[in-house]
Amino acid sequence: MKNIWPHAAGRWFGLLLLVVLFGLTGCNDSSDDDSVGDAPAAERTMPDAVPTQVAADPADEGPYTVAENEYNFGRMTVMDWKNGDSYGSDIHGYIQYPQDAEGPFPVLLFLHGRHGTCYDGRGIDDDDCENPIPSFRGYEYISRNLASHGYAVISVDANDINDNDSGPSNGDTGSLARAQLVVRHLDAFRDINQVGGQGLSQLMGKLDMSEIGIMGHSRGGEGVNMTVRYNREQLNPHNITAVYSLAPTDYNTQGVNNVTLASVAGYCDGDVEDMMGNFAYDTSRYALASDPYPKFQLIPMGANHNYFNTVWASDTRPDDWTYIDPEGDDPWCGENAEGNGRDTPALQQAHGLFFIASFFRYFIGHEQAFGPLWSGQAPVPSSICPNGEQSCDDRYLLSVMAPATDRLIIDDTLDPASLTINNLGGSNYFYNMSTFGTCQTNGRPGEGCAVAVPTFNIAEMLYMSWDIPAFYRTQLLDTDVTAYQVVSMRVGISHGDADNEGGQDFDIVLEDMDGNRASVTASDYSDALFCPPGGDFYDDTNRGSQKTTLNAVDIPLTAFEGIDFRHLKALEIEFNRSQAGTIQLTDLVFQRVDA
Repeated sequence: MKNIWPHAAGRWFGLLLLVVLFGLTGCNDSSDDDSVGDAPAAERTMPDAVPTQVAADPADEGPYTVAENEYNFGRMTVMDWKNGDSYGSDIHGYIQYPQDAEGPFPVLLFLHGRHGTCYDGRGIDDDDCENPIPSFRGYEYISRNLASHGYAVISVDANDINDNDSGPSNGDTGSLARAQLVVRHLDAFRDINQVGGQGLSQLMGKLDMSEIGIMGHSRGGEGVNMTVRYNREQLNPHNITAVYSLAPTDYNTQGVNNVTLASVAGYCDGDVEDMMGNFAYDTSRYALASDPYPKFQLIPMGANHNYFNTVWASDTRPDDWTYIDPEGDDPWCGENAEGNGRDTPALQQAHGLFFIASFFRYFIGHEQAFGPLWSGQAPVPSSICPNGEQSCDDRYLLSVMAPATDRLIIDDTLDPASLTINNLGGSNYFYNMSTFGTCQTNGRPGEGCAVAVPTFNIAEMLYMSWDIPAFYRTQLLDTDVTAYQVVSMRVGISHGDADNEGGQDFDIVLEDMDGNRASVTASDYSDALFCPPGGDFYDDTNRGSQKTTLNAVDIPLTAFEGIDFRHLKALEIEFNRSQAGTIQLTDLVFQRVDA
């Protein structure tokens, strides 16, 4: 168990210091910046608005004809850092890029996950298999699209690692081996870009490796997370600045810092059914206090594990959800249940392309049209909605943690001190709650927060239950928030409380030092307040899909009218829109999300 007292003591010291400062100066300067946005800090009286236009859709093919080269650069030795095993792996894959274009092209790399490697049985390595399963071909619908828009996309064959990586109890599950393989591929293409060779001299001088984006799926997701750390340990590291971790495992509990991270966990994942992508986000969001890059948690509510990869989706048993629900009758994730919430393979690949291409075109290509999506406020286009639906934001739950310089943490809830005091040094109060406290779940079983088992986030959190109108109040101590755009929190609607079956709603109130108050209803800006759907996760015969997750409630500050944003006194969450209920809460933050 971690020692909670240094953090708590720091908060109490912070409160004492603030009291002294108030006595001496009567003011509280919340930022060292002389200016924010378009006006000097001293002149600002209102926060900036957040863009709310429909997110740009990257699905259309671009103007470039796509060239492709499949390559094999020989063999390398990879290792397992936990048990010391080593074995050989091919350095094999393909690269797609714009044909007959000048370049240089921003470089992306894709890494598939752990799947069967041979259609006629598992082999020791590819040389023993007459008909290998080309998992690295499963993302061509994404890589070809990106190449048509001017990107060079490498897709890595990791079958040799899949044939050799060990189970969770015996080793690192291939995480280091995959990181070594990724870096070796990048090394090879850096050499090609500089001096040609390897039969790819046409790419000399055409690869822009100043900023690199990497995507990994499943154990490949954990592999690209590990790559961030492993790459930095090399003598000549690559500048990897954006990581898209798609349905990753997280056996090694990795924090991913100093890169932009999107960690994705499908609600109907039947392989990584405990949604370990959420764990990676939870570990990373505060891993480095000065981290200049944003972090994102994305939960596609209808997504399973396999459909993101077209090779896996074409196998004889493509729906991994049937591994744990053989009858397919779970009310939400079961394909045989009437009115289920599942994605078809086509829809899942449509939103796989949408989010992955948008992510890299904004954070690597710096194409500004894709920025509004990653503010957390832009509606998704109808092209990734089920047939006939024009709006479906409730199917894609995106949580945003802004860079350290663009956020002011009210309460991170990292320890039980949050029951009495916030990160600013202000007091916390819980009025008329029937119960409240702190809890943290324990990873894969999802236990530890009794109000909702399983909860598949591992963040430390508050929980609050009420059966009469109640509210939570946290003191803001004359804080100036004009530098920010939203007030954010992550909320879970606890499925263990029957009073939550219809979902929940609440009001968020900001109060200034003059006593002016402004109230906004959470559901007007968030689609995440529904009761988690599906059957009992721990059913005796089948495992259902119902589990609580922590999802964003982001309210634009411009929605709060008639208050002085330069001098905020308190924030309240009022639970008066339902008779009773329970929520779980963390990450109460003011943020600037429109970079």
